[in-house]
Amino acid sequence: MGKNTYVAVGNKEDISDLITNIAPYDTPIYSMIGKTTATATYHEWLEDVLGGSAGENKKVEGFEYEVADPGVRSRLGNYTQIMSRGYGVTDTQETVQKHGVSSEIAYQMAKAMKLIALDVEYAYMNNADRAAGDATTARQMGGIPYWVATNVFDNDGTPRDLTFDMIGEALQSVWEVGANPGTMVVSPMTKRIIGKMTNGATKFLDADESKLKERIDVIETDFGTLKIVVDRWYANGSVLIIDPSLWKTAYLRPFKTLDIPKTGDMIKKVIVGEMTIEARAEEANAIISDLNATLPEE
Repeated sequence: MGKNTYVAVGNKEDISDLITNIAPYDTPIYSMIGKTTATATYHEWLEDVLGGSAGENKKVEGFEYEVADPGVRSRLGNYTQIMSRGYGVTDTQETVQKHGVSSEIAYQMAKAMKLIALDVEYAYMNNADRAAGDATTARQMGGIPYWVATNVFDNDGTPRDLTFDMIGEALQSVWEVGANPGTMVVSPMTKRIIGKMTNGATKFLDADESKLKERIDVIETDFGTLKIVVDRWYANGSVLIIDPSLWKTAYLRPFKTLDIPKTGDMIKKVIVGEMTIEARAEEANAIISDLNATLPEE
């Protein structure tokens, strides 16, 4: 009987889903946005807008039909970024009995998977530019800061205290283009600053409504409820307001574990994948920058 998938050794394993879910508290954005497929190293998509505005719409009997200009859809794109984490153990270490670990290589794999997820989250939160790369320079995806360009509320580089009015102004701008963002991403320090703003009176979202559970507080605004998500990889001095449903991870090569050919008395493996982030409607998001990154005085 020939080999089948039950007995074959060395089959590649698609572990993208496992990586996405391994540390949702440390990778909130990567864990909450959807997925799609990329087919090239420059991943492209089309963006459309509603066009026109609402108004009185009534016609007389026998009126002539009118056809609105459909407009032109925008063609957008982002470069894919290759990520990898290698790990290995000696054959002896894998064989000897260990306290609390049945397989050392499996344990090291779990660590590498978590690090890969953190790397993705870091790129999403910090890549302020994109790069095509070349034979000696790695490609780089443009992260969320790269894409959010329309609704950026800065102060010409001068830091100021975050206020509820600033949040309301940003939400209004996004709401007026037809969007309903419900998530505000902040750094740990900014989360503490918001706690001072509200005197700790933020509401706790019911645990069964989100896998992020106690990491989320909410603020009631004139434009709906805004969830506050703390992201350890997001920079101080800024807050990000997004609609997670309009962002997707586009995989060109889903993460897989590969065996590295043995060159000695050691088991070596690598996790490798290639992906980018897709921004479906950047106008549906906002950034408030130039914020003080220290707690206000009592």
